[in-house]
Amino acid sequence: MKKILISFLTITFLISLTFASDTGGVFSPLILDAKSGGMGEAFTAISEGFSGLTYNPAGLTYIDEVTLGFTHLQIPQSFTRVEFIGGAINLGIFSLGAGLQAVGVTNPDELLFPYYEGIAQISLAKKLNNKLSLGTSLRLYVAKLDTEEANGLGIDIGAIYEITPVLRLGAVWYNPISYIKWTTGLIETPGRQDLVLGVNYKLFLGEFPLNIAFDFSFYDKIYFYQRLHFGLETQIPKTPVIIRTGYNGEKNTLSFGVGLNTKNIEFNYAFLYTKDMSNQHIFSLSLKY
Repeated sequence: MKKILISFLTITFLISLTFASDTGGVFSPLILDAKSGGMGEAFTAISEGFSGLTYNPAGLTYIDEVTLGFTHLQIPQSFTRVEFIGGAINLGIFSLGAGLQAVGVTNPDELLFPYYEGIAQISLAKKLNNKLSLGTSLRLYVAKLDTEEANGLGIDIGAIYEITPVLRLGAVWYNPISYIKWTTGLIETPGRQDLVLGVNYKLFLGEFPLNIAFDFSFYDKIYFYQRLHFGLETQIPKTPVIIRTGYNGEKNTLSFGVGLNTKNIEFNYAFLYTKDMSNQHIFSLSLKY
């Protein structure tokens, strides 16, 4: 099985080198989960539950109960508001997830033209054995810019491999097959195109559990540090309170987060500090039953 995983990652990496990097333009990558946002989006090897819809679909196999979630993100500098709602269920032979994302402007008077993006997705994931999980997401894109409209599709492919109960490897390939077609005839690709490998390691420092994650992008970035993501998470002993911090090289942000995780409700908040744009606040709420 290790040979299969190594072959999968190697082939994926080699194929990815034939694609140019693109992290801007229409449908640029946004942070759609406060839990991952608080950890610098170093979530490829974690992606458990609700976050699997936006980071690594293979993570949906770790869902034991029906999970529903909602995320709100406000970007004041660009007058942008982002909403994401989704859910997932483990059906035994495979896990099924679905989500809706909407991006729009909060102050149309500041723009010369209307702008809107919408994404509908469906995700499937399956555990091949007790160590290896595979998943894929299909996304349908729609957009409106002034008087022009666009639609298209994209596919994500992900894998998570448990080396030990405390050490995981993850890989996700965003939009290896994708297109966006405008009514003008212009065809482009979504802004989120990347191949990311991640590592997640869990350990204890006394009574404090530490969840450490590191992600690395193989697509070209202008600067090497833009390939890196790092996250750290710990839970205050004997409480449901979780504290997070992280660094996101792609978005050049430092993040701080806090979570409240009970048996059926999980609330997360993340604060992102960046020199490139205004500071951002992300809120996520998920329910399990």
